[in-house]
Amino acid sequence: MRSAPPAERGFTLIELLVVVGIVAILALAAGPAVESITGANARQAAGALAGTMRALYDTAALRNVTCRLALDVDGRAWWAECARSRAGMARDPDKQPPSAEELAERFPEEKDADRRRLLARTEFGAYSDRLVAKRELPGRARFDPLRVEGRREAVDKGVAYVYFFPGGQTQRAYVPVADGSNLYTVVLEPLTGHARVAYGKVEVKE
Repeated sequence: MRSAPPAERGFTLIELLVVVGIVAILALAAGPAVESITGANARQAAGALAGTMRALYDTAALRNVTCRLALDVDGRAWWAECARSRAGMARDPDKQPPSAEELAERFPEEKDADRRRLLARTEFGAYSDRLVAKRELPGRARFDPLRVEGRREAVDKGVAYVYFFPGGQTQRAYVPVADGSNLYTVVLEPLTGHARVAYGKVEVKE
């Protein structure tokens, strides 16, 4: 007499849950690595930065105020601000304007004398209008050394500022955003305020 074949054993609910949990953990661990390979985070951040620059350029012109974009290299974050009062309005009309030597000492990184005078008349210490809340770069994205017109050296630590002036002027800037081996550079043009995203490193115009 032949014995009946053994019944096929299926997965229990606990075993299925364990397998699903392991797959989920592996997917979470692989996510940042995949994003670094594709450069998705750097591309996304560069696009958002370019949009912020265009908005600040328009805002400074329409409101007749001076705005700035703060780029925190170490903190991997950025935010945008505008002065509370109109640029060019001195708090004390009887007060003598600072000399060229004093302005050079206060703003050593700014080479243009007219911009130094404009910065001195703007109340940067009383910023109250934050257009863009502080945002951090996504994933493992980071700022590579960036260049801002008026600064002699590339900025690779601390906070760098890009200024947007009334009348449709801004500083030329090159802001590289990297993710793994992928690099995108946001290029800001000084006269038009046009901000574009280019793949790779962009040669700096002197």
